[in-house]
Amino acid sequence: MRGLVLMCCLVAVGCSSRLPTEEERAVSQAASRRQLVEVSYVADANGLQWVSPDLELSDYQQVMVEPVKLHPRTQAVHQISPAVLTRVSQRLQHRLEQELAAGVPVVDKTGPKTAILRVEITRASTDMEDLKITEILPYGALIGGTKALLGTRDRNVRLLVESQLVDSLSDDILAERVSVLLAKDVLENDREMLRFEQIQETVDTFTQDIVYFIRLTAYTAKENEDSTQ
Repeated sequence: MRGLVLMCCLVAVGCSSRLPTEEERAVSQAASRRQLVEVSYVADANGLQWVSPDLELSDYQQVMVEPVKLHPRTQAVHQISPAVLTRVSQRLQHRLEQELAAGVPVVDKTGPKTAILRVEITRASTDMEDLKITEILPYGALIGGTKALLGTRDRNVRLLVESQLVDSLSDDILAERVSVLLAKDVLENDREMLRFEQIQETVDTFTQDIVYFIRLTAYTAKENEDSTQ
């Protein structure tokens, strides 16, 4: 029995990740879902991504950032209010425009050689924090399990974020990324409502995930271009 408890605890340790879960993948809006591959930019920044093999860097010189959208399914989530999600979307768009402007012209209208960045939060959820190493011991596991049953265990916030680069004139999809904005242990129990201040720093950090996505897309587009010359 003790071995079973220990094994279950070991399985649970470190389970929270920024890689979309099977449940999150199932609701993904990505048009290229079957072609998405796992790409990791930096430590614990995993995501699923696809870049068109026909994309060439010289075809685009500037980017237009559309307002970050919220899928209707995010509007009725326990502990995460629509008002907080709206602030998250606004903050994400603001930070994206700031970060991208440092490396590429950001415009406010469509036109030739212009790519559009579309970002949508398509799912919001909470889950229990990972077990800590002290809880792997049977006594600690008992306490952790009791906290879970009573609803007093800390909870993570997960936002499924889907990013697309599309041609501003044809609307053809150039690249897609599906990843998770993960705020660990921000809620103290299963009743506390999320405040924007609890997640703002995570939103600012997550901005880099989308910036790296665009940079890697540009790199892949340059490789595509070089291979045809």
